[in-house]
Amino acid sequence: MSGNPESTAQKIEAMLQVMWKSSRSIIAERIATLRNAQERLAEGSLDRITRKEAESAAHKLAGVLGTFGLPEGSALASKIEVLMAQDAGINQQQQQEFADWLNRMESQIVNKDQSKN
Repeated sequence: MSGNPESTAQKIEAMLQVMWKSSRSIIAERIATLRNAQERLAEGSLDRITRKEAESAAHKLAGVLGTFGLPEGSALASKIEVLMAQDAGINQQQQQEFADWLNRMESQIVNKDQSKN
């Protein structure tokens, strides 16, 4: 048989931490894209291009956050993706939900950063 299962789990965790650190700048860029879209939406100036960029960023975050053990962050990103993908206008309640989802997702990312330093 191969090595100790605990040792293997520790190696996998260490590799995931390295990958998390190397992915942080891309994750930050995607969060910034979502923040820009959220701010433009609040101002009433969200255009189609910014909306599509936000939809793409949310889609990518949904995948990567789940990979790094943030299933709630992944679910929140999926909600933002669906919101940005809809053709209908976004009402005031949806704008507030978008801001809330984004804040919660950012908080989870910060908490992950702080928990593994």
